Amino acid sequence: MSDVEERVRTLIEKSIIIDTLSHGPILWTEPFIKKTDDLLALDLSPFKIVQELIGDFSKTASSDENYYENLKSAWKKSGVDCVSWTVGPIHEKPYSLEGVRHNLAFLTYLLDNRPEFFVKVVKADDIQLAKKAGKVGIIYNLQDLGFIGTDIELLEHFYFMGIRVMQLTYNSKNSIGTGCTARRDRGLTEFGYQVVEKINELKAVVDVSHCGAQTSMDAAVHSLGPIIASHTLAESVFNHDRAKSDKFLQTVAEKGGYIGVLTVPGFLTSNFKTTIENWLDHIDYIINLVGIEHVGIGTDYYGYSVPNNLAKKIDELIGILGFRQEHRATFTDKMQDFESYEKFPNLIKGLISRGYSDIEISKIVGENFLRVFRKICG
Repeated sequence: MSDVEERVRTLIEKSIIIDTLSHGPILWTEPFIKKTDDLLALDLSPFKIVQELIGDFSKTASSDENYYENLKSAWKKSGVDCVSWTVGPIHEKPYSLEGVRHNLAFLTYLLDNRPEFFVKVVKADDIQLAKKAGKVGIIYNLQDLGFIGTDIELLEHFYFMGIRVMQLTYNSKNSIGTGCTARRDRGLTEFGYQVVEKINELKAVVDVSHCGAQTSMDAAVHSLGPIIASHTLAESVFNHDRAKSDKFLQTVAEKGGYIGVLTVPGFLTSNFKTTIENWLDHIDYIINLVGIEHVGIGTDYYGYSVPNNLAKKIDELIGILGFRQEHRATFTDKMQDFESYEKFPNLIKGLISRGYSDIEISKIVGENFLRVFRKICG
């Protein structure tokens, strides 16, 4: 074992590693691939197909011991102790009220049936206890609150069910504000200001990763406490609609918040192939701008981890999610050396290669988010 590999192993053992936007590894075995092919042959919507698959995943992981052991092995290889898992997008109607309820159901079923390995996270101590017990913590998050319409009480309803991170908008405009790919951003609506206040009152986390620039800044300024951008990038490194400006990143840090840097190919660079070096460029830049205490990892290893045959079909319909051609959003491309979630340790190797100390890396891979999560959620 090389010195670098030994450092990575030690960091994984001693640090709490949190990915602030991911569902971790999902193993698409041959039965899943075959079912995907069969459903594609019926010309079903790829979003309907992924809804079927994720339900099967939950049932298989709960009842098939061989599959479950392989899933645990994949988690162990990743080294990740906790993820923030989005409820709502894995559905025929992504981010709809029906989608949120469906995703909450299958995720709750998985956690209820595998409590020896998965822990539902509602407070910071849950993450630490999961780490000590060799388990994986799951934070429930919402990436679009548009489904609430103007019924603000739904926020409390879903908070009671365990949602702890609430992103105000996805890519498009909703009743709260404007998403990052909308062509005109008017900022938070009057109702949006009330939503931020309600999230503060509930002691949940305000997330603005997909919000437009003005909507993001309005939320940061209006929130009584810290906010987060759980999976984003630096506009000054690569000018993409999903990126955040220096002024905004500084505002988040000044209020004690958190910025998770994503690994999505096509978002980080104009290069044909996205590498960990491109990701590290954003990490370095944001740390130099706002300080190491506010930066972490939010891979957004979520959408592009579907079976390859299904990913190609989803790419053809990517506009449904609010992306346009210039956004280079894809479910098929993978970051080099992070093609599967089990390769998460390569991100830690990258941080080592940039000269960060073990103490600094522990902050980046988990401590920074844990501190903010504790301050907000307890």
